[in-house]
Amino acid sequence: MALKLKELAAQIGGEAVGDGEVLIERVAPIDEAGPGEITFVSNPKYLNFVRTTKASAIIVAPALRAVQRNMIVMSNPYLGFARAVSVLMKQALARPIGVHPTAVISPKAKLGKDISVGPHVIIEDGAVISDRVTLMAGVYVGPNVVVGEETWIHPNTTLYHDTRIGKRCLIHANVSIGSDGFGWAPEGRHYVAIPQVGVAVIGDDVSIGANSVINRGGLGNTTIGSGTKIDSLVVVSHNVKVGGDCLLVSLVGISGSAEIGEHVTLGGQVGVAGHLKIGDNVQVAAQSGVSHTLEPNKTYFGTPARPMNEMKRTVAALHKLPELRDEIRHVQKRMAEITAMLDKDVHEDKAAAQTPQTPPIPPTSQPAQPAQTPPAPL
Repeated sequence: MALKLKELAAQIGGEAVGDGEVLIERVAPIDEAGPGEITFVSNPKYLNFVRTTKASAIIVAPALRAVQRNMIVMSNPYLGFARAVSVLMKQALARPIGVHPTAVISPKAKLGKDISVGPHVIIEDGAVISDRVTLMAGVYVGPNVVVGEETWIHPNTTLYHDTRIGKRCLIHANVSIGSDGFGWAPEGRHYVAIPQVGVAVIGDDVSIGANSVINRGGLGNTTIGSGTKIDSLVVVSHNVKVGGDCLLVSLVGISGSAEIGEHVTLGGQVGVAGHLKIGDNVQVAAQSGVSHTLEPNKTYFGTPARPMNEMKRTVAALHKLPELRDEIRHVQKRMAEITAMLDKDVHEDKAAAQTPQTPPIPPTSQPAQPAQTPPAPL
């Protein structure tokens, strides 16, 4: 698809600067883009490419308006990039309306209008598939599951019984929603399963990446707020509450009964312990371990997760540990030498104090000299 620069700017919510008639067909990285392509700059390390790129146009922030290039000016160039890709390059997947002959659908299930049900899909008793839902090959929809309008579920995803999926959700391949949480009561050296009788409830406009797992609630519900985006290989345990518009990056693991606030970002491989709270607008950097409640509107890092500025100082100090260790060893050696010298002096002083003193010898008496007789007069 090709659009004039000014047409593309209108569609993505930006302002065209320069030649608004130039044709744009694709979006490309700034160091690879060529004629007919548009690129973007949101990371400062790519600013040097602004004048050298061969792209026909660039999506930039207002601060770069003065650069003599064809451009679309937006306060959020990264958002502009996402919209441009959607407009110019997104290819819609095939979505044949109707039910594939190999699908197995209970007569007690309720199907909406304009649905697309792929090969070998299974829909159990009491399930509700709303209008314009897409179920791709091999999807399993358990008893009494509800899938909201315009939701798209990719192959081999499993929705356990009573799961609730909102509207316009995007669920990728091999996702499991509503499986039992990890609940076991000890009985001697053995364990007894704790029945998981809650459900999993997914809000509207939620995206869930491939191979992620969301457990059902133990007694209450596991809930994912509307607008939240979950990456691949994420595990959300039983009774977890995730607020709206959160980002859970790949390999995040959230333990049971944790509460995640609104607009929270958990970076890759973040682990969250159970039964704690993370406040609204919190950001947790990748590979951090959250072991205690986090206050809202802050950025955290480390294990255990601490405020970012504090952890930066800690990490900087860690890099100096080898040097500090050598200095401490040197100081310890010198202290040992000084201590040895002091001990020697003290020992010598004590020894001297304990030695018996010989009384002084009085001076020897000299015999009296005879008086000299003066000579007789002549």
